[in-house]
Amino acid sequence: MPRRSSTGVTTLVVVAVGYVVLWILARPPGDPTSRFIGELCGAEAVLLFSCSLILATVIPPIERGFGGLDRVAVWHRRVATVGVVLLVPHVALVTTPPDPYLTTTGQYLGDIAVFGLLFLTLWALAPRLRAARWPGPVRRLAGFTYERWLTAHRFTGLFVVAALVHGAMVDVVLHRSTVLRAAYLTVATIGIIAYLYRELLARFVIPTHEYTVATVKRLNDTTVNISLDPVREPIAFTAGQFTFLAFGGPGGWQRHPFTVASPPAARQLEVSIKAVGDYTSQLTEKLRPGVPAKVAGPFGSFDYRAGGHDQVWLAGGIGVTPFLSWVRALNGPLDRDVDLYYSVARVQNALFLDEITAIAEGQPSLRLHLVSTDTDGFLTADTVMAGRQGPTPWIYMCGPPQMMNALAKGFRAWDVPTGQIRWERFDVR
Repeated sequence: MPRRSSTGVTTLVVVAVGYVVLWILARPPGDPTSRFIGELCGAEAVLLFSCSLILATVIPPIERGFGGLDRVAVWHRRVATVGVVLLVPHVALVTTPPDPYLTTTGQYLGDIAVFGLLFLTLWALAPRLRAARWPGPVRRLAGFTYERWLTAHRFTGLFVVAALVHGAMVDVVLHRSTVLRAAYLTVATIGIIAYLYRELLARFVIPTHEYTVATVKRLNDTTVNISLDPVREPIAFTAGQFTFLAFGGPGGWQRHPFTVASPPAARQLEVSIKAVGDYTSQLTEKLRPGVPAKVAGPFGSFDYRAGGHDQVWLAGGIGVTPFLSWVRALNGPLDRDVDLYYSVARVQNALFLDEITAIAEGQPSLRLHLVSTDTDGFLTADTVMAGRQGPTPWIYMCGPPQMMNALAKGFRAWDVPTGQIRWERFDVR
């Protein structure tokens, strides 16, 4: 049975630990311990920043190694955050005793790198911190749109380059060890190449398909369903995958991830978009038939066929789209025993309910449960697991991040193995 690959995570850990071991083994004699630890922290931070730049290239082997682009994004954020944390002991320890190679240029580059990376990391974490008692500036950062953050995030590579050059100029250990200097320059070169590829070449390498908006159907006050016709050959994808979709027009060509709602056999591509930010609000209000579009991908490994026979599918709001693609793609009886829970704020907000109900009525092994928050309360793992008989089910979820995190925690409390809880993490900021 296919399982999510852990090759990428294992490789990250081996590289990170191996680099520390190399520094310890190749430590030049006579260097003060405090400063060596500080330089080691700085070098490890540079390595992790380079790894984060490599993960941002989204090349197919990396996605396969981590078992999905969403997991690549999660680890991209994690390694970058650890890198920023390592800058704290680096700054605290490298100044004692005085650095003999420190120059004005080297100091400025280090300051630019540290403050730039700290600021971008704080901005990325701001939405998760605003509920806590953090200062007003943090809450204001959380209020900025995703599009503004994404534009600023592209400067991360420049701050990493500043850190790389800073280390090469002023690091005492690198000046005294040929082995460590060669390793550091190799890390730096790979990180810079990854950044240049991402910013200058990726758009020409990642497969992109041209489409035209065929229809725009409003489903409710905040959601539209968009059908697109391929200009040439349609994109090939697996039900449950997502693409990066960009629409043309003034202020257009911003790529955003959207799960495909249509089945793979359909020539027309269908996505449902909910207004949750500036960009998606503009789309739901202004998008019209005839607008050109570019589709990159597909990405993701959200596929129920990788799981066992007994399954639970949980959809929250617009998160019903991958499950819609799954059931639309059925060609014959469903070969899994599935309970599909569809959670909405109110019954009238349930998208595609009539179609899903009709499909479920023709599939004896697919049972639909509609959960309306205003009358039934929030959907919980207890609701799903209480009274279940038989083997532990495989859990497939798609919905708001807060809902998914709460459900995942609840299922783990019911001893559902982590490897049997799957969802796409679109909250990659």
